[in-house]
Amino acid sequence: TCYNTCDKISIVKAFRKMRKSTYKQYANDQSGVAAIEFAIVAPVLFLMLIGFIEMSLIFFTNSVLESATGIGARIGRTGFNVGDGVSREQYIRDEIQRLSGGYLDNDNLNIEILSYDTFSNVGRPEPCLNPPTAPCPGTPGVNFQDINGNGAWDQDMGRADAGGGGAVVLYRVTYPWRLFTPLMSNIIGNDNGEINITAVATVRNERF
Repeated sequence: TCYNTCDKISIVKAFRKMRKSTYKQYANDQSGVAAIEFAIVAPVLFLMLIGFIEMSLIFFTNSVLESATGIGARIGRTGFNVGDGVSREQYIRDEIQRLSGGYLDNDNLNIEILSYDTFSNVGRPEPCLNPPTAPCPGTPGVNFQDINGNGAWDQDMGRADAGGGGAVVLYRVTYPWRLFTPLMSNIIGNDNGEINITAVATVRNERF
């Protein structure tokens, strides 16, 4: 009688011992842990890396725009003619292409050159007559003073030219950068997934 019962008990004990041994073996097995951890962390690391690269490109673009705008403004304030019928706007475009190594799309550049009588007028609207507060569209000389001479009331009284001797001139260069990182696009991008990179320089022309 004990033979059958004892045999069964021995088999159960042996099975339990084997199962416990197998469990300890797999519990202490660390192979593949690094691969699992990398799979969890890698997407975050790659996203951060791409974000850092994009921010670097944005800073580079901003530096290029500021340098080219500054160079164009310094040349323009002297009244120097770059020759061959090249306008100041075209000169700035050429400088941007030179400094960026052709990296930036010239067709996407927006360059504004506005002249004013004084520094205090920069960015200010044309004076209103009737009504006395902005906005005051209507007839020049009746509703507003048409400072820039375009026949319409403007939020900025600047004239669309490089000005003469003694004029204050604002150079504004804008480049729409399309963000390729989804996270960056959601944080700082507009509805089109872009951020406008702008460089501004304001100078007074010499008496030329």
